[in-house]
Amino acid sequence: MIRYGIIGAGRMGNAHASQTRSIRDTAVSGVYDINPEAAEKMHADYGATIHSSAEALANSPDVDCVIVTSPTYCHPEGIRAAVAAHKPIFCEKALCRQPESAEELLKLLRNYDKLFTVGFVRRHMAKSIRMKELLAEGLIGKIRYCNVDLTLGKYKRMPGDWFTDFDLCGGVIIDMLAHHIDLANWYFGSAKRVYADSLLLSRDQPLPADYAAAVIHYESGVICNMICSWQRFGRSTERMEIYGDRGALVMDGTGEITHYTPDGETKRINPEEELKKRADGAQLEEVNVGSALLCQLNSITEVLKGRKRPLPTIQDAYDSLKISFAMIDSTRSGKAVEL
Repeated sequence: MIRYGIIGAGRMGNAHASQTRSIRDTAVSGVYDINPEAAEKMHADYGATIHSSAEALANSPDVDCVIVTSPTYCHPEGIRAAVAAHKPIFCEKALCRQPESAEELLKLLRNYDKLFTVGFVRRHMAKSIRMKELLAEGLIGKIRYCNVDLTLGKYKRMPGDWFTDFDLCGGVIIDMLAHHIDLANWYFGSAKRVYADSLLLSRDQPLPADYAAAVIHYESGVICNMICSWQRFGRSTERMEIYGDRGALVMDGTGEITHYTPDGETKRINPEEELKKRADGAQLEEVNVGSALLCQLNSITEVLKGRKRPLPTIQDAYDSLKISFAMIDSTRSGKAVEL
């Protein structure tokens, strides 16, 4: 049995907790939240023991792994408590809000001898994993450029929510674009230069900016163009297009990948079906299919049980944030930032 203790019983804390109902031999055994009502609800829903502090939860003998799902600017507190208790850690993205905290946590966790991973949930999706395989196999030849379009139809930030404070959340760049910055790093390697701009579309809301456009130049020669917004009227979009000199691969909001060949053919690839065929007859623990959040917690659970699964590391979390911070600096200076 893997027993999870959750620091932060808000939306994401409950989202991760609910996955334990679908994964064998897992439970939510502890919770800490500064809001007593939120902690009480998780206790009622999962039987989790309510703790008086992050330290108390991390030090509980009934907690095998600490999940940090407090607001981004509070993440360092939960991580430090878990490290002091020498517990495995799963932290939601982004790692933290401030550059100095990122440097501190990188030093703290670089040689940590327990599991540390961060919530780049899209890495656990079958289509993202298959995309990496297809790129490595050279299906579309040498990769030249990438377009990312990540927008929500309309996201209402409520007054008083920490999301309305740029200093606490970092806007769409740190909160939302972080996922695809990580995917781009995973696919293309180290970034060398960033340019970005942003603006506020929703006039009835204070900062942070809710629209950002950026260009990332990679050491590999790939140019990645990204747009991201919390405010698009009419539709939501999640689309990643990768172009090589022998075709293109596209991931969108479906579970499939579209392959465009130089001859004008269009082929659909279903990664989940391929994965099921590879592991015919295996249990969920061996075949990581289903919702992204389920796949993510399943992978973490498997690692805690001693099996090998590729998980994002502290270096991955730091590298994504470094680019995010560079984008913010670029929006302020109007100039490209060398990394």
